[in-house]
Formats: sequence, structure tokens, C-alpha cells
Amino acid sequence: MKKLIRNAFVVSVDPAVGNIDGADILIDDGRIAAIGRGIDAADAEIIDAAGHIASPGFVDTHHHIWQSIIRGITTDWSLGDYLAGIRMFIARLYSPEDMYVAQLSGALQALHAGVTTTADYCHNLNSPDHVEESIRGVKDSGARIVWCYGFNQPPLSNPAFPDFRARADYLVRTARDHFTDRNALVTLGVCPEESGFWPDIESGRAQFESARTVNARLFWHANSTRNAITGTPNVDAGRAIDAGLLGPDTVLVHMNSATAAEWRQVADCGCHVSITPETEMQMNMGWPVIGQTMTHGINPSVGIDIISNNSADLRFQLRLLLQAQRWAQTADKTGVLSSGVSLSAAQALTWGTLNGAQALGLDHMIGSLTPGKQADILLHDMRGITTAGWDRSQPEATLLLQCGIDTLATVLVGGKVVKSGGRLVADEAEVCRKAEAGNARILDRIRDNGGLRRALDENLRRYIKPSDETGRAVYSYS
Repeated sequence: MKKLIRNAFVVSVDPAVGNIDGADILIDDGRIAAIGRGIDAADAEIIDAAGHIASPGFVDTHHHIWQSIIRGITTDWSLGDYLAGIRMFIARLYSPEDMYVAQLSGALQALHAGVTTTADYCHNLNSPDHVEESIRGVKDSGARIVWCYGFNQPPLSNPAFPDFRARADYLVRTARDHFTDRNALVTLGVCPEESGFWPDIESGRAQFESARTVNARLFWHANSTRNAITGTPNVDAGRAIDAGLLGPDTVLVHMNSATAAEWRQVADCGCHVSITPETEMQMNMGWPVIGQTMTHGINPSVGIDIISNNSADLRFQLRLLLQAQRWAQTADKTGVLSSGVSLSAAQALTWGTLNGAQALGLDHMIGSLTPGKQADILLHDMRGITTAGWDRSQPEATLLLQCGIDTLATVLVGGKVVKSGGRLVADEAEVCRKAEAGNARILDRIRDNGGLRRALDENLRRYIKPSDETGRAVYSYS
């Protein structure tokens, strides 16, 4: 059935459409059919949007959704603590049931916050059942997801995927069984291991080639650490580019320690970059690389990273990134009275919408309110106390700096309403019950396995150490 969003203030993030006060949006078969004033559609279901801003759904280009049921556990951790506590310990405690609940609840959290599309970097696939339940969870959510098959695994005594070949073969099966429709809500990506896990460059090549064999987009943690002995950059991206592994189908995540030469290489090969400012600044990865991306003509995109640390509200990441970079670009003039700022809120809104869609290779479908694109639409109610008196001349700034989850009344994905009246359409109470039960199971297993403090201390010594020969960060499962 057709839907007609009536009388909204449209913020399209499409220069050809612009911003239109008092506009209608006609939705037909899940797509935006028309945008303008006074659209006549007698056979359409009417959504009254008077007093609302209509904008495209946010696009999160880096999110480990599986960590949604261990919310807040890493909030005072560094990157080393995260690797030792989550990747080397808690990850192996997850059952397939836990993966399902985490994926479902995490994707719904994102929808509640207005994130209609998420690149789910799913690097805790410890068995075929973990794979199946992870996919089922995101599919049941109704969110648009690029679900990324991970080649990582935590240290397990009897792994279901004993070697690369077993995991690569199951990727082929997964692509065949679940991802034959490239226009589906949930599509396939792949996230290879970080280079510190590779015994050699050919190991990394095999993982990247496996992704391209099934036509999957690539997402890869790169350049988030430095050499543990010399303090110099690890040049992850540079080595991978020299080996011919990266290209326009690749999203590089973090990149905080990349060299100037690497940035030129990344730009030349057409890679995309995802920035996660909150975890990068907290966990000592470095200053977010928004300046480097723009200097080299790379469209920046933004990710949540981990709900084990911070919320699923992409607006906060965009605000943090915007204000941090505004300061960085004028740091040499701190305290000097001046006029104007270096970056606009409208630019930052684009980072979290159209740029994100471009990074995921989905800008022909999402990222802006454009006729022909999927109807992934947010309606913010501007009639409440938190937004009364908002500046109609700068609606993008209002969306980013004034609005929040409390103003987000309605969310549509592919023309389907998934949030209405400020509430999820899904059975939120039941999902929350399952998430709480999953959290309790994980906490019980943590206690049964000696506790988190012990795991942090032991794993930092055992698994994460500088190589004697090179000083590069080396992660070992042995």
C-alpha cells in the first residue's frame, strides 16, 4: 500500500531536492515516489507529519552489534583491556542463543535511535550455529544491515572452525543460503582478521579473496595501534595496498596511526574510511582522522563501534567528531576571538547519512531523501519543550545538535513503519527480557571462569604482546 507523509519539514541531504517546509513524501512499494508540496494520493495511507522534520535514516558504518547484551562493561577500559577482556575472554563465552538475542536487541536499539542502516562487523562467529543465529537476529529486527562475516575467533580449546579453510568454506555456504538477493534488507559483507593475527601477508590475501569470491564488501580494522617498541605506525593499510588487497570495495576502520604516505595510497585506491570517535579517543587509538580524510578527498563516515562501551545514538558520535575537529582546526588560535567555524553541522549530518551510504556501496538506495531511493525516513516531532523555537534556517544543525531519541517519533525502513509514537513496533518488553537474560548468562559464565579482573591480567600477558623481532602488535591464540 502507498503511504503519504503529509506536511513535513523535509531535510533531504540531496542538493537537487534541498530542504522544503510543508512538503509531502509519497512512498510506493517501499520507495520514495515523489517529494513536494500538495501531492495528491487518495489511495495512500496518510502519516500526518505537521510539526515534524523528515530526514534520511542514519547510516552507521562500524558496529559490533553482538556486544549489545554486555552494555557498558568497557566504559573505563583501554584498547588493550578490550582485546584482553572482550575479544580473548567474553567472546568465547557466547552461545548461539546469546548471539541471536544480542543481534536482535542491538539492531532494534539502533532503529530506536534512528539508525536505519548498520554495517555489522560480526567477528564472534565461533561455530556454524553462531553464524545462523546471528543472521536470524538481525533479519528478525527489520533493520537494514550489511552483516559482515568475521574471520576472527577467540581462543577456543576445540574450535568448530579449526582453520581458515573451514571458515572460508562456511562463508561460501552462508552466502548461498542467506544472501542471494542483493536488494534485500540484510546483505553480506566480510571482515578479515586484523593484520596482527596474520602469520604472513598471504594469510590476509586469502581472507580478502574469500570475500570477493562471494561478492561481499570488505570491512577491516586498520592502523589503530602503533609499534610497541619504536612507537612508529604499523602501516597496516600501506602493506595491504602494496599487496593489492584493498580497493573501492573496502571500508577501513579507525586508521588513527596511518602515515601521510598511507593516506595518499588510500585515496588513490578508492577505499572508504569509518571513524568511531568515542572509542578511538577513550581507548588510546588516537585523534579521529576526519581531517585526514577530508584533506585527501575521502568522504568520511562514522560508526558507533561497541555498545559494550557507548550508546547506539549515532548523533552523539557525529556531534563529538564535529566539535573535536572544529577545535583541532583552530587549536593554534585557542582563546583568540574570531568569527565563524571551520565545519558546518550540515556537513556532519552528511557524514552520518549519504557518506555512510557511499561507504557501504548503497548510495543508490539510501542516504538521502531522493525519489527512487528506499523510504528509510525519520520523523522528529519538533513540538516539544526540547525543540520549541528551533531555527528553521538551519534545520540540519537542529537535527544534529538539538534533536535526540526523545524527539524521534517515527522511523520507516523500506517504507515499513518500525517505530511509531516514539515506541518500537516490535515487542520491546519481550526483547528486553531476553536481553536481560542473555546478560545474566554471560555474567554467570564470567564468574564461573575466574572473573573479569583475572581474565584481563592473564590475557594481557598471554595473548597480547609485542613481537620480539618487529615490535608490531601481535595477537596470539596459542
